[in-house]
Amino acid sequence: MTHLRMGLIVGLLVAAAPSWASEVVYETGAPTGFFTPFSSSTTPGTKFGDSGWFGTGGSPAVQVTSFRLGLAVFGGGADVPAGSTDIVFTFNDGDPSGLVFGPGTELYSTTITNVTLPAGLPTQATYFDLDIPIPAVLTSGGFNNFGFSIAVENFSYDGSFGFQNRGNFNNLGFYTNNASEFTPGVSWSLFAFGPSDPADIANFVMQVEIPEPTSLTLICVGLLAITARRH
Repeated sequence: MTHLRMGLIVGLLVAAAPSWASEVVYETGAPTGFFTPFSSSTTPGTKFGDSGWFGTGGSPAVQVTSFRLGLAVFGGGADVPAGSTDIVFTFNDGDPSGLVFGPGTELYSTTITNVTLPAGLPTQATYFDLDIPIPAVLTSGGFNNFGFSIAVENFSYDGSFGFQNRGNFNNLGFYTNNASEFTPGVSWSLFAFGPSDPADIANFVMQVEIPEPTSLTLICVGLLAITARRH
């Protein structure tokens, strides 16, 4: 009987495995514009970033599993062939500058090599997404602040590169009107694209995912049941 019950529990867990999905907790929505500050003349070490939060002030800490970043390239008046770059990505506890909210402590960093930059058009941006796995990184709880920044290395592209911008309210989560920039040899600073119009805010397009709560609960209950039967 013990083996039968354990088999049923394990079977339920295995059957539920396909539903071990991620829950989207922060999502800006569709882009309304673009901001492409990186080019072949960008000073090495320059960073641009943004931040937000998805808690209510009393939310528990959660593990972030993935980060989808909306990116853009622009030809700047000419057709530009496809190119490539390495992207240095950091994930932070709050805004990476530490000037908006949260301490900005670096929680995770990775370099994504040889990212393809699509061909750029003369008068309009070309959009694409970059999915970044975030292994074993916990938020601090409370408001669950987060932030990120990117820098480029080995940049090989004749146009400019940067971010999709969302000049409107988020679908999920909360944001400020400011993004952040790190200038090597100077410091971090904040900026927006205009004084008050929502279309002018610096809110880069992104999506944050965490493990689905129902899946985590099912796993824990199953493991506890197996442990109880063994004793």
